[in-house]
Parts: sequence; C-alpha cells; structure tokens
Amino acid sequence: MSEIIELLEHELETAVEVKDRRALHRYVTILVDRVVSRSEHAAAETRLEQKLDTELGALRSDVQTIAERMEQGFARMDERFAAMDKRFEDMQTQMDRRFEQVDKRFEDMQAQMERRFEQVDKRFEQVDKRFEDVNKRFDDVNKRFGMLVGLTTTFFVVLAGLMTALRIFG
Repeated sequence: MSEIIELLEHELETAVEVKDRRALHRYVTILVDRVVSRSEHAAAETRLEQKLDTELGALRSDVQTIAERMEQGFARMDERFAAMDKRFEDMQTQMDRRFEQVDKRFEDMQAQMERRFEQVDKRFEQVDKRFEDVNKRFDDVNKRFGMLVGLTTTFFVVLAGLMTALRIFG
C-alpha cells in the first residue's frame, strides 16, 4: 500500500505544482484508504453474497426436507383416516345388522302379541256368550217368577174374593 501512495505522490507532484508536500501526502493517503476500503468493501460484499447464497441453499434444502416430511406425514394421516373410515363403515354395517335383528325380534314379538290378543279376544267372546246365556236363564227364571207371583197374587185375590163372597152370602 505504501508503494501505491509513493507512486501517486510522485505522479501528482510532477503533474501539479505542489505547495505543501505533507498536504499532498495526506490527500494521497486518504484517497488510497478510500479506494482500498471500497475494494475491501466489495470483497466483503462478495463474501457476504457467497455466504448468503450458501445459507439460502441450506435453507432451501431444509425447507424442501420439511416439505417432504410434511407430505409423508399427510400421507400417513390419509392412511389413518382411510383406516378409520373403514372401521366406521364396518361398525355401521354391524349396527345395521343388529338393528335388523332387533327389528325382526320386535316384529316377531308383535306378531306373537297379536296372536295372544286374538286368543284373549276369543276367550272374552266365549265369556260374553256364557254371560249372555246366564242372562237369558236369569231372564227366563225372572219371567217364570214374575208369572208365578202374578198367578199367586191372582189366586189369592180370587180366593179372598170367594171367601168374602161366602161370608157375605153364605
């Protein structure tokens, strides 16, 4: 770097009339520092860009790995959901069969109850007939008793009338 400073000082000294050599030296030193710092800055930017590219590449790789893992996880979840759907369908089929069996049992019980009700109805009809027969008998006995009472009353009235007529006339 000192070589560049000396070379620039010499070139400027020959090209321009110099009043103060120390001011010329400061000017060249500042100029070289700026040029060097810019080149260092450019080199640092290049290194930073390379580092960023490397890190971005690693980040892309990590993101791609994460995406692949997520896809695998989603595939496993889809398999689990498919298995659960199959289990639910099997359970639904079993429940349908059970309900059909319960419906069949209920229909059988209902038919059996209807048969029993028919038997009970027949028995009630028979009991009703017996009661009607008993009612007829009571009605017949009642009629006979009524006729007997009527006859007895008529007999006593006639007898009383005859006895009264015999006492009066007789």
